[in-house]
Amino acid sequence: MTTTSPGAPIQRTALSVPSPRRPERDAVLVVVGTDVHSFDRLLDWADRWSTATGVPCVMQYGSSTPRELPGSAAFFDHETLNERLRQAAVVVCHGGPATITEARRAGHKPIVVPRDPALHEHVDDHQQRFAARMGSLGMVELCRTEAEFRAALDAALAEPTLLRISGSEAGAAATAAALRVGEIADGLVVRTPRPTPSDEVTVLFIGGWGRSGSTLTDRILGQAGDVCAVGEVTHIWERALRDNERCGCGSAFADCPFWAKVGDLAFGGWDKLDLNAAMALKHRVDRMRFVLRMGLPFFLNRRKRDLRAYGELHRRIYRAVADVSGASVVVDSSKHASLAFALRHARGIDLRVLHLVRDGRAVAYSWSREVRRPEIVGAEVLMPQYSAVKSGVLWSAHNALFHLLDWVRTPTLRLRYEDVVARPADGLRRIRAFAGLGPGGGECLTQPAAGLPVARLETTHTVAGNPMRFTNGELELRLDAAWRGKLAPRKRRILSVMTWFGRARYGYLDWRRK
Repeated sequence: MTTTSPGAPIQRTALSVPSPRRPERDAVLVVVGTDVHSFDRLLDWADRWSTATGVPCVMQYGSSTPRELPGSAAFFDHETLNERLRQAAVVVCHGGPATITEARRAGHKPIVVPRDPALHEHVDDHQQRFAARMGSLGMVELCRTEAEFRAALDAALAEPTLLRISGSEAGAAATAAALRVGEIADGLVVRTPRPTPSDEVTVLFIGGWGRSGSTLTDRILGQAGDVCAVGEVTHIWERALRDNERCGCGSAFADCPFWAKVGDLAFGGWDKLDLNAAMALKHRVDRMRFVLRMGLPFFLNRRKRDLRAYGELHRRIYRAVADVSGASVVVDSSKHASLAFALRHARGIDLRVLHLVRDGRAVAYSWSREVRRPEIVGAEVLMPQYSAVKSGVLWSAHNALFHLLDWVRTPTLRLRYEDVVARPADGLRRIRAFAGLGPGGGECLTQPAAGLPVARLETTHTVAGNPMRFTNGELELRLDAAWRGKLAPRKRRILSVMTWFGRARYGYLDWRRK
C-alpha cells in the first residue's frame, strides 16, 4: 500500500480514485475573498463537483454570482470565517495570500485555484505567480484545471488526512507561513507586474478602413519566415472560437493544428478560456465610441483594469503565435482603431501601427459589391454592403482616428495601398524596416521585364479577413480601378466631396495625373 504523508503533494494518476465519502466534519468550504472581480469559474467547478458527488459545499462567493446554498454568503466577518475554516473538511480558495495563511493557521493545506487576469478575474497575475511559488514549497495544493481540481477533492475526501496539518505544525507553520507569504507577496505585488522581456512580442498592426488592401499586404508580409501574419485577430472570439469558421489554411478553426498549439501555449487550451467573459471584455473597451476617450484620465481610471486584462488576452495570443511559428514579428490586420488604442495600454506588446490608406472612392465602390464569405461552410453568407454616403463617412472617420495615434506617440507608418501594389518590393522594404526587421523577406515577389509584379502566396493561418486570404499560388498585383468606370457619376461626385479633405491629405487629388 502506498502512503502519503500529511502535507505532501497529492499524487494524481490515471487510476480510479475511491469514491469520496461524506466527511465527518462540515463539507467543503470555498472562499473567493473580497476582490471586486467575480470568480464564477471556481464556484462553477465546485458546483459541478458537488452535484456529481453529493458532497455539500459552503461558499463565500464575494462579487461573483450569488449561490443559494445553505451556509453560503457573499462575505463572512473574520470571526465567522475562522469558525468556518475550523469546521471545514477541506478548504478551497483563490490565490490570495491572506486567505491561504488563514487556512493553514486553521490546520488546512488548501486547494488553491488562482485568479486569471486574462479571464477578467483579477487586475494582474500576482495570484498565479504567488500560488505557483506556494505550490512549489508544498504549502498549497495548486490546481489549474477543472480535472485537477476534481481529482484533488476526490483524493482529499477519500483520505481526509492528505490535506490536514497537525495542530503543532499549524501553529508553528502559521508564523513562518505568514512571513513567507509576506516576503513572496512583496516580490510580486510591490513591483508592478510586467511581462518579462522573453514574454514581450512585437506586433505590426495594420489599421485603416476595410477594403483598403490590408489582407493582401498581410499575406505578402507573412511569406517571410521571420513574420507570422494571422489576419484579423479582432474577430477571433466570435468567428473562430464561437462559430468555428475556417482558418486561412482551409481547416475549421477547431481542427487547425497551428491554432490548437497557440491555444495550448496561451491558455492551456482554448477550452480553458472563458469565451463569454472575453467577449464581454471586448464589449466594454473595444468600441469605436471609446477611442477619443481612451486618452482621457477619467476614462483610463475607470477602465484601466479592463484595458489591461483585454491587452493581456491579446499578448498571450500574439506571444503564442510567435513561439509556435518562430517569427520575430506578428502581423494583425484587424484595422479597427479601437483595438489599436486598447493595445497601447497592454504590457508586453511592442506595438507598431501600419496605417494603410486607399482612395475613398475605390473603397466605397468595393463596399457596394456583393462578396461571399467562403470561410462559412454550408451557407451562402455575404460580407456587409454599405451605401456610398455611409462608406464615405466611415472612410473619413476611421482614417482620422489613426492620426490620433501620432499625437499620442504610437509608432505609425502611413502608406498608400496604390503605392504598395505598384512598387511592392519598395513597400515591403519600408514596412519591414519600420517593424524592426532586417532586409530581405521579398523572395515571394518577382518583377517581370514586361508586365505587372507578381506575388507567390503560400498558405497562411489567417483567422479572419478578406476572402483573398484563401488565394494561393502566383497572383498578379494589379490595381483594381473598376470604380472609375462602374461607380455611378452621382455617387462619385458625392464621394469626391465627402472625402476631399482625406484625399488631399494622402495625395489623391492629383493621383490620376501621376
